[in-house]
Amino acid sequence: MQGSGLMLEGVVTHVRDGDTIVVSGVPVRLSGVTADELGTARGEAAAAFIRDMVRGEVVTCALTGETTHDRQVGRCSIDGEDLGIKLIAARLAGRCARYDPDGFYRVPQQDAGPYTGLMPAYCIPR
Repeated sequence: MQGSGLMLEGVVTHVRDGDTIVVSGVPVRLSGVTADELGTARGEAAAAFIRDMVRGEVVTCALTGETTHDRQVGRCSIDGEDLGIKLIAARLAGRCARYDPDGFYRVPQQDAGPYTGLMPAYCIPR
């Protein structure tokens, strides 16, 4: 991932869904992964999983410099453990190949097996 060098560190103040968190008031879209939307069983499970994981924890996000809608884009971790890898390993998110061009999530996805949720068209490389 080409990073912007910008780091964001803070407590998660809100979990919007399985692939978007708000860190110290800054919305961050997790780069390279996708989770089903809220309102679906898998989307609700992904959001609950992230919510439980980040509750009371300090999160560090390496921002890419990109934005999507009102969100910064980045990879986030707790104590060096990547949230995207945790979501993929739990089978609650899948690798979004188009936004993971360096293949950071390729092996975690192979280890977890195919993502059985809904893979949005925007995740397919052009």
